[in-house]
This record gives sequence, structure tokens and C-alpha cells, in this order.
Amino acid sequence: MGKVQFEAGRKPTAQDLKQAQAGADDRGIIQKVDEVMQKAVTEGATEIHFEPHSDRLVVRIRIKQALKAVDVEIPESMKTNVVNRLKVLSGMDITRTKIPQNGYFKLAVDERKIELYTYVMPSLYGETVIVRVQYKQSATLRIGQLGMSPKVLPTLQKALARGAGLYLVTGPPGSGKRTTVYSAILEVLTPDKLGMAIDPMIKYEIPGMVQSTIDDKSEFTLAEGIRALMKQEPDVAYIGDVIGVDEARAAIQGAFAKRIVLCRMTANDCVNAIQNFLDMGIQPFLVAAAVASIINQRLLRKLCPACRVPYPADADIQKEIGMRLKEGTKFFRARGCNQCENTGYVGVQVLFEVYAPSEELNKLIVAKEPVQKVRQQALQEGMVSLKMDGILKAMHGLVTLEDVLNAL
Repeated sequence: MGKVQFEAGRKPTAQDLKQAQAGADDRGIIQKVDEVMQKAVTEGATEIHFEPHSDRLVVRIRIKQALKAVDVEIPESMKTNVVNRLKVLSGMDITRTKIPQNGYFKLAVDERKIELYTYVMPSLYGETVIVRVQYKQSATLRIGQLGMSPKVLPTLQKALARGAGLYLVTGPPGSGKRTTVYSAILEVLTPDKLGMAIDPMIKYEIPGMVQSTIDDKSEFTLAEGIRALMKQEPDVAYIGDVIGVDEARAAIQGAFAKRIVLCRMTANDCVNAIQNFLDMGIQPFLVAAAVASIINQRLLRKLCPACRVPYPADADIQKEIGMRLKEGTKFFRARGCNQCENTGYVGVQVLFEVYAPSEELNKLIVAKEPVQKVRQQALQEGMVSLKMDGILKAMHGLVTLEDVLNAL
């Protein structure tokens, strides 16, 4: 492990430094935080949780979707100072302990650049802190490497071949939406095209794409940034999260200019993403005309192929999933072995649902038909539902059926 260097999100004020001198700036506290960060980065953690209890501060890290404890002891007498150290690094106000705060800082390990986004929230025994770790790297995964089934991948490839329109990647937080967006960008961005992106957090660097970021301290909003980006006339535009009507209008207007526009949205499924636009007040005919494709996804733990255990899909299971399966169908459960560190899982697996608009589907949207009717039509036209994709992957031993049902 090389030398770890921190770069604060902002320099603390004189008042911050004075109040933190006996705590956050204490050599022992600094070493304790550095130790946790080193352990987390060495193991490839994506999150670091500092959880206050009555007698200590528990530290856990998330690796491959699962949390595990870190062997670092932080007694009750040190927990406030450890939190203050994290707040100072992240550019927060350490004098305010009764409100949520967020910030960021950077970490350098040798030549490796890492960004850490910090979220603080008051709790019963002090402030709880979650640090999300972003490893700066170049995007390399293509859409054919994301784990889409043979029934789903061609639908997305055909949609991307249209060459214009709004491409929306949806799902809950932490479902891998950014990775899918970046893979789609690699599919459509060629040397003869101008690609531009604006996003509050840049997870990957995309060769050949101009990437901009925006944070809470910026003098302009994300919607203003999107409009400014569109004035640059990019052929491929990525505009981060659509969370309000301003971003939604900017995204749809951009898609009408014969360009590819990609963005993310939190939604339960593809058709509900369309409803989100309508609920924001976007006219149905605009949504129908702009949308080229919608992807919905979930991120699950992948079963270890060396030790997974098959079991029959009996009548009770078939009743639970609402499907009749072929005789002899099996699902799999986790067991644990040396290859998976006795967890039963190795890596992650993504479930996908891809919506491709048709003339009939667009007619239903313009007519403001119920979500259920639009979804039923999409399924009749061959859309593989998220549930079906999950069940098929469970039958192939990639994930457990329980994880699939819990994710829906």
C-alpha cells in the first residue's frame, strides 16, 4: 500500500480548525481514519459505514453488495472526533450536528485517483456517516458484457441503432444505472461524433467525450447545465439524473434535435418511467415522440458456480411465482466454499427489462391509457419483463430465486 494523501473538498474556516484541534486534527484520530480508508480501498469497497452505538463506533464496508465489519476498534470516547475528521475532510460544518450534511474529498494511493462522497445524518447515539467510494477509471464494458440475456440484448442494440432519441436507464439507487449508460455511450460514440456529458458524479472517464460535473456549490442548476450543453450541439449527450420537470423538459427538447440523449431516472419499471414524465406535466405526445428506448434494471448477488446447490421447483414455488414450469426445472441456493470465501456468492448479476416503443404503444401513451394497459401491450409485443429475466437467470443458476423476488 502506497502513501495515502487527502484533498479536502474545501479548506476549513478558522472556527472549524479551532473546534477540531483537540479532536479531528489529533494525530491518533487521523491515523485511525487513514487506517479505515486503507483497509476499505485495499479490499475494493464501494461504501464505508460509520455506525454509532452506545459504547463504540462500528465500521463496516460494502464489498460486492454485502456489508462486512472492519477490524478497527473505535471506542465511544473517539467516535465524535472520528466523525469530525470525516466532516472536515469533506468540507462540512463540524459545529452543526443536528442536521444532515453531505460533501466529498479525494484520496490518492500512488497513481490511483479515488473520489469519496460523504453523507452524515444524526442518529440516536451520534452522527452516522456513509462514505461512497468512486474509483476513477476508464469505461470499458460494452453492452454485450453487461449480462443481458439473448432475448433482451438484441432489443437494445436495435434501439441504439436508431441513432437519435431519448434513451432512459431506470431502476432504484445502487442498481448499476451509470455503468449501463456508459456502456451504451461506448456503443454509439464514434470518432466522427461529438459526445458531451454533465453529471453530478463522474464515475468513469469516457475516451473521446467531453465530461462536465456539477455540485451543490455550483452557481447554476443541472437543468441550466443541460441547456448550456445542448447549445454546444453534441451528437451524443449524457445528462445525468432526471429528477424534476426542468431536467425532463431539457432532456426531451434535446432529443428532438436528431441527437442521442441518454439519462437516468429512479423508477420501478420501464412503463412507470413514462408515467413519471407525464406526472411531471410533460405532454404525452412529446414523451411518445422523444423516447427511443427505456431500460430498467436490478443489481443482484451472483451465485458461486463452484458450490451452488440445485433444488426442484415444486408446486409451492410455482404458485409463488405465478408460473407453470417444465417438469424437472431447478433453482439454486448459496452454500459457500473456499472459492467464494464461504459466502456463496462471487460478483454481481444484473436483471434487465428493455422497452422499445412501437406505433401501437405510442398511441396508448398519447391517449393517456393506464400504465397497466401500456405494460400489457409491451409484453404482448415481446418485451421480457424484469421478473421473467430474473426467473430465467435463477433457473440457470446465476442468482437465487429469493433475491429475484425480493428485488422486484
